[in-house]
Amino acid sequence: MRNSAVLRRRLVRGASATVLAVACISPVYAQDAQTSEIDGATPADIIVTGFRNSVQTAQAEKRESTAAVDVIKAEDVAKFPDNNLAESLQRIPGVAISREGGEGRAISVRGLGPEYTRVRINGMEAVATTGGSDAGGGVNRGRGFDFNIFASELFNSLTVRKTASASVEEGSLGATVDLQAARPLDFKDNFVVAGSARAGYNDLSKAWDPRLAGLVSWQNDSGTFGVLASAAYSTRTIEEEGHSTVRWSPSGVNGGFNAASTLPGYTIGQINAAPAADGSNWGDLIYHPRIPRYDTWKNDIKRLGLTGAIQWKPSDRTEIVVEGLYAKSKTQRWENYIEALSFSRSGASGKSQTIIRDGEVDANNSLVYGVFDDVDMRIESRHDRFSTTFYQYNTVLKQELSDTFRVNGYAGYSKSKFDSPEQTTVVLDRQNSDGFSWDYRDNSRSPVINWGFDPSDPASWSFTNGASDVRIRRNEVTNDYLSTKLGAEWDLTDGFKLSFGGEYRRFRYSTFESRRFVAETQSGTLTPEQVAALTSPFSGNTGDPNYNGYVIPNLQGFIDTLDIYCNCVTTINGQQVDFRVNGRDVAGTNPNATAASNTGSIKEVDKALWFQIDFEREIGGIMLRGDAGLRYVRTGQTSFGYGLASGVATPITVKRSYENWLPSMNLVAEITPDFLLRFGAAQVITRPGLGSLSPGGSLTLQQANQVFNQGNPYLNPTEAFNLDLSAEWYFAPGSLLGVSLFQKDIGSLSGTQISTLVPFDQLGFPLNLATDQGLPANVPVTVRRTINGDGGKLKGFELNYQHQLDFLPGFLSNLGILANYTYVKADLKYPGPGGVGTVVGPLTNLSKHTANGTLFYEDKLLSLRGSVSYRSGYVEAFGGGAREQSTEEGVNSAINVDASIGINLTDKITLTIEGNNLTNEVKDMYIGDADRVVLNHSFGRQFYFGVRFKY
Repeated sequence: MRNSAVLRRRLVRGASATVLAVACISPVYAQDAQTSEIDGATPADIIVTGFRNSVQTAQAEKRESTAAVDVIKAEDVAKFPDNNLAESLQRIPGVAISREGGEGRAISVRGLGPEYTRVRINGMEAVATTGGSDAGGGVNRGRGFDFNIFASELFNSLTVRKTASASVEEGSLGATVDLQAARPLDFKDNFVVAGSARAGYNDLSKAWDPRLAGLVSWQNDSGTFGVLASAAYSTRTIEEEGHSTVRWSPSGVNGGFNAASTLPGYTIGQINAAPAADGSNWGDLIYHPRIPRYDTWKNDIKRLGLTGAIQWKPSDRTEIVVEGLYAKSKTQRWENYIEALSFSRSGASGKSQTIIRDGEVDANNSLVYGVFDDVDMRIESRHDRFSTTFYQYNTVLKQELSDTFRVNGYAGYSKSKFDSPEQTTVVLDRQNSDGFSWDYRDNSRSPVINWGFDPSDPASWSFTNGASDVRIRRNEVTNDYLSTKLGAEWDLTDGFKLSFGGEYRRFRYSTFESRRFVAETQSGTLTPEQVAALTSPFSGNTGDPNYNGYVIPNLQGFIDTLDIYCNCVTTINGQQVDFRVNGRDVAGTNPNATAASNTGSIKEVDKALWFQIDFEREIGGIMLRGDAGLRYVRTGQTSFGYGLASGVATPITVKRSYENWLPSMNLVAEITPDFLLRFGAAQVITRPGLGSLSPGGSLTLQQANQVFNQGNPYLNPTEAFNLDLSAEWYFAPGSLLGVSLFQKDIGSLSGTQISTLVPFDQLGFPLNLATDQGLPANVPVTVRRTINGDGGKLKGFELNYQHQLDFLPGFLSNLGILANYTYVKADLKYPGPGGVGTVVGPLTNLSKHTANGTLFYEDKLLSLRGSVSYRSGYVEAFGGGAREQSTEEGVNSAINVDASIGINLTDKITLTIEGNNLTNEVKDMYIGDADRVVLNHSFGRQFYFGVRFKY
């Protein structure tokens, strides 16, 4: 990871900016009273006047609660100024976010990644997925929730529940996140119209984008019936520029460099030393970037969100709510590269033809400077067009049958569909170029690259059959939930309440991918005149000369000249070219192996019963309150996928079921009126990752070895026993000092297992997957599959400090501070290098350190807020899961600074100025202990200028 000197500089930079900055969010950390109401964690008073009062209200809720939750509330509609919900949630203790295109996409809670976090919208579990760059995770085919689909203006309460209760649905090791839209009877006024209009500007893309939001709510004079509707619309133009390497490789792989290579201080034998299978010599090898390149990406995003609610209380004992939500996100994405390819290729056209003429190896064995001859170059353009459509509708019923007995019911349906009808990549190539060089000596994250020729001359490039790619792909991912719940509450005695209920949930997941039948390099050969017509001049926006002065392929030109979307066999310059792609009926076609592995479905049916005792009793002068209960859930699972051999797909279906008993308890002790102790314990589960449950597999030949990549529909859930202990001291009005300790004893985590020389006929897959390739049914194969591996302990603590500085003199009494820090550590076992043995390392997506700080000032005229968020580095792959003879791959630390200014023209109209990423923080990815750069991209600073109103 990044060295400490660099980190210190970035911390100083972030802290300095924060002194001048002002925060753009109103985070309120609270704990919500635990109830058995099954419509989610809705605050009792959503409308709070003023930020300082909202903090006090949240603290009052926290003091009266039994379960640990943290809450962010909008003081009013459109007061969440972040780009999306993930960026709002990062203000909460223990929450860290990962970004795509400079925007928050997914969250981790207390070190556990998005696959361990459940999300509920208006009280109902949901999954929403979208796409992205390969470096940003690509298409989401997992259980994680992509928050960048939704505008933050659609919701006025975000709740992160960190301890479990029997009355809350299972499925989370980290937290349950509740997103609650407004309801009409939440408002005190009979008629409310509110909204905002903002213009956004990004200093890298140089684009202005609109962002609009509005809400209308009406209720009758008696406050028993109301109707509400809200809408949010925005566009955003995001540009990224930077350098990437697609990882670093040992110089001896892919055949090694040409024998004529010379490198000062090294023999050709040392240059081309082969990696040992057990990893024993990996630290002694020379590493180089696989594909050194400059990148420029652009995203044009449009988002629309709608919510509606009808709320009716026909009597004091009855409440009925009908809610709906719709969200649509549409993206067009362009990726442009200029790159050197030879270093990642094997064979005669790969690294073995490339000659090192000069170079320098640093203390970490990284080839930080090199001059090369016979290097293959490429310019590459990729265009993605994709959208996500999400909708949900639900009904809530609450009925008091007597003064001591109540029932409540919930029914809802949600669906998320990601559709990418176009993901097309076209390239132009240049073979055997001399004089290519890179130099990382002055900047390890962004080198100076000299191409050795004029890349702006179309005559420098060619399009050749067998070398140049045309990639045509389509992706779909659909998730839908059907959920019904019925519960009851019975006040047994004063201070004791029994709650119980049952639930039925059906979850369906399906994924489809389409690719070309034939190798993507089988695309014909073009004349120099045709190539010249297929290029366009290109330059980036940073002003850096590295991102200017070359041409890129023109996609529309390829469509017109080659007819690449014909889904047919066509003729190009007298040569037959196959542009057919596989359809939805994968079986019996000639599919691409990767496409078949990304096509399949999962169905889960969950049936649950639960009971819970809520209690409140004074013992020895100390008030004790809390809840204790038990949840039983049975999961029925049907997995469908394809086995692939010789281009023929065989459908495979596997059915199974499993059950879990999940006890839980929360306890609060009021030692004094201002000092509380909390304790929580629970058995929890997270169901297996969707991508790992496919029953399919593919048998392929890899350098004379048979490799079987296998799914595992028999994966068990990840189980954990959670313990939480916290103390809270309310030392002054509106002020809090809290500390929380937590431990998660994780019983089993999913990991990659590599087994060698296993007879294929012992794996339980159709034997024709081997025999159709002319192999015996018992051919020894190397098996790669996901299994339930060893677990481990996750431990950590949170510090939470809130202080309204009203004791200061004069205008300084309007200042306030909110700050939190979280430390998490987890040492777990992973498959070792090459799949041999095990190694101990951190949990993927876990940042040891996260911190947030907000300094705010508020009076009748001005509202000034500045915030800084810090996330330390984390690994995305470790041990046998890492690539290129490395032990880890990950993302380095980041500091984000945001600010806002509000000027109240009247009590109904406010002018706003907001800024995000004020220090122009970058995304920096690395590989290996030596912190070799994988990607280093900047996104620019984002500013918003607007007006907010309420009537």
